[in-house]
Amino acid sequence: MNWKRVAFIIISELIIIGSFGYLYGIASQPKLRDYVGDEVWYVPASRNILHRLGVELHYVNETTNAEGVNVIFSNTSMRIKYQYSVEKIALRYNATYEKKYLKFPGVYFEIPVENLGAFLDELEREIPSDAYYVVTGYWYPDKENIQNYLNTEHPFLGKDLIMLGMLIEDKPINWRLPGLIAFFILNVLVLLTAYKISRSYLAALIALLFSAADPTLQATAVAAMLDIHVAFFVALFMALLVFERRYSAGFAVGLAAAAKLSGAFGWPVLLVRAFKRENNLPSFLFTIAAFPAIGFLLPNVPAMMAIGIEKWFREFLGSFRWHLSSKGGHPAASPFWQWFINKKAFALHYDPNIFVQTDPFLLLAMVVFIFAMPWLYRRKPKILVPFGIFWSTVGFFALQYLLGGTTQFSFYATVLVPPAAVTMGVALNELLNWDAFRESREFYIEWGIKVKNRIIGRLGRGERPTGRDDQGTSENIEEKPITGLETSRK
Repeated sequence: MNWKRVAFIIISELIIIGSFGYLYGIASQPKLRDYVGDEVWYVPASRNILHRLGVELHYVNETTNAEGVNVIFSNTSMRIKYQYSVEKIALRYNATYEKKYLKFPGVYFEIPVENLGAFLDELEREIPSDAYYVVTGYWYPDKENIQNYLNTEHPFLGKDLIMLGMLIEDKPINWRLPGLIAFFILNVLVLLTAYKISRSYLAALIALLFSAADPTLQATAVAAMLDIHVAFFVALFMALLVFERRYSAGFAVGLAAAAKLSGAFGWPVLLVRAFKRENNLPSFLFTIAAFPAIGFLLPNVPAMMAIGIEKWFREFLGSFRWHLSSKGGHPAASPFWQWFINKKAFALHYDPNIFVQTDPFLLLAMVVFIFAMPWLYRRKPKILVPFGIFWSTVGFFALQYLLGGTTQFSFYATVLVPPAAVTMGVALNELLNWDAFRESREFYIEWGIKVKNRIIGRLGRGERPTGRDDQGTSENIEEKPITGLETSRK
């Protein structure tokens, strides 16, 4: 049995499972049974898409066994005219909770599960169909026009994954579960990628520690954010490139872009790899264009079905103007260069505090590694893949800033963590002088053997191991050589 491999597997499992369990505990705590950070945009957009596709969600308050239902009026006039009637119907069916929205025309009720069908039937009989519609599930955040918001400024894969959790039940922990799973698999990908490049268990564990403990990944994993999904697909893209699966890597970079456009910022690395490795034009074009396009378009099909292909395409093109414009003086705005020193964290929640902070040691190390990269490349050539993805992504964020998209935030840096962690693991393993640690370990082993033999020898002669006689005087302890150990280091 290879004890090093067994130890590597056990330690890796403890880190990956332990970090997942820790974050699941945070995401599921009672204080976070509401919207956290940008969940106020992504979750309602997911719910609205599902509603347009005819999917009925469910949320049951476990305490009261009552099901959530949003009654949304067509406009403010209809609300004024019919809200009181709707409330009377809800009371008739023993509504246990009511939440009135102030910034859009709607009201939320929790109706006992056994009464929900009858409540909806009476609404249909008593209220004109053009005056309202019903969205079952969790309540909405009280934001202007949130009942129609679809978040078309971003592609839909991240929201597709949030939807999968909502299909189980429309409640906070289920919105977040896909992100937590993405965090789990991302760490596995970082571990395998670092090992593939370095063939070193130590390098892989260093990379894993940096990704599993990264504050940026952790914060975005406990909230239903898009960025954790972008980071996951970038990690997948990176791993497939390192394992020389270029077609699959092209598909993966398309998926990363389908979660958020910044996921495509590592595409130039695929272009360079394909240019060097593909030996015919069709294969080259499939790698850099066809598979990325398929990976991008497929996850957007639900949005196309919900709003129409033409409208989706117009809004996709229009999103570039949004990304390249300033959003005003946001107090948490943090340009890309500030991520390297954790200048300004983005607050997702207070009590418990969830801040998206960057790891300056990890990101600044990527600057230092620039000066060592030629040497590292000669020793581990594939280190250029994660290193290139990192700096290509930073370069595109810089270009976005120069073109007018100056409102950037610390959580944008989530996408940088997987390639940075892999580079860190491989580079540290190569750059540090591990002989110092190995020789020090041997010294401690030899010293321990000497001490053990000396104690055993004295006990065998009936002497006190403390080195003092009965009168309390010190004995002269003669050091006797231990055969083979003194000469072993010559």
